[in-house]
Amino acid sequence: MNKLIPLGIPLAWLNLIKEKKRFFAAVAGIIFAVTMMLYQMGLKTAMFTQVVFPHLMLNCDVVMTSPQYEYFGISRGFTEKRLNQAFALPEVEDVAPLFLVNLPIKNPNTQVNRDIFIIGFDPADKPFDDPAIEEQQGMLKIPGNALFDERSHAKFGPIVEMLEEGSVTTETNGRATEIVGSFEMGTTFAADGNLLVSKQTFFEIFPGQNPNLPAVGLIQLKDGADSQLVAKRLREMVPTDVKVMTREEFIQNEKEYWGERTPIGFVISASMTVAIIVGAVIVYQILYTDVTDHLEEYATLKSIGFKDSYFISLILQESVILSVLGFIPGAAFTAGLYYVTRNVAYMPTYFQWDNAGIVLGLTIFMCMLAGALATRKLRHANPADIF
Repeated sequence: MNKLIPLGIPLAWLNLIKEKKRFFAAVAGIIFAVTMMLYQMGLKTAMFTQVVFPHLMLNCDVVMTSPQYEYFGISRGFTEKRLNQAFALPEVEDVAPLFLVNLPIKNPNTQVNRDIFIIGFDPADKPFDDPAIEEQQGMLKIPGNALFDERSHAKFGPIVEMLEEGSVTTETNGRATEIVGSFEMGTTFAADGNLLVSKQTFFEIFPGQNPNLPAVGLIQLKDGADSQLVAKRLREMVPTDVKVMTREEFIQNEKEYWGERTPIGFVISASMTVAIIVGAVIVYQILYTDVTDHLEEYATLKSIGFKDSYFISLILQESVILSVLGFIPGAAFTAGLYYVTRNVAYMPTYFQWDNAGIVLGLTIFMCMLAGALATRKLRHANPADIF
């Protein structure tokens, strides 16, 4: 056999490239599977990052909401009196109520109204752990003033560019609004853009609402205080008409809502499963055909003493070669898709090596499983029957 095989070139590689069309078809199928799996994993990671952009910027240790709270954007209000009751605990440093709503804002260029997520708060408080917001929130004391999220969708107009020449005048829910500054937060599934206003301005553009019913209450603790313990004591102290969570539980609640209570998480997992199945079927068909085409040669080797383990090893080598050759271009193609998604859909899709490692492992497993199944005909083949 060594005389028939060029020195240093494995038989598995030669078998694969003998039929070049079949070989490239197998690699293309694996590229498709890798791209699907890696892209879906990237979307899932981006989703869990994106939905908590606002949460990560909040300056708090404990959060209070209505028991009907679902996610950051849809929530019934709760009485602010409950939030103020937190001051009964010596560990509490300060509290800050937030008011949330989606309302239309007018694009200053096209005059088209688009819904934007509005967060209202008292400029005397410090609800955000962000230097840019803290430096500018004093300007929100003037009624009608607002801060605009630089990472908002382009459909709201070139507001960031216009701010370089001064403030931008527009309308929010039909009320005059002066955008006097900007900050960076990012879009979520519930918001294509964000606007910060004072509590007074919030109820001027959203009249008829009760100013004593915030959507979210932020509780800041003194240095060294245990947020888990304080949250536990608050739950025991206040009635059941409010829900108390630590900051970490608040963030996890948001992730669970979008990942488990909406179709998004299921769709992503289902897409990954389909990619694995499609890739495995393609590899199985290629390797099975390869085994069939070389069945007489393999049978000859079996007749002179080669064991089934040799042929299984050979096919598994082919599987690993296909895995690696399909993974590299698939990963590169996915990186390009991540770039397009960041710029078109405003999702934080970035290439992550831990995800790549998982997908590489799944790809190798998928190909080796397909290869093992493809050897069944060979393992049961009797050389006497073939000849």
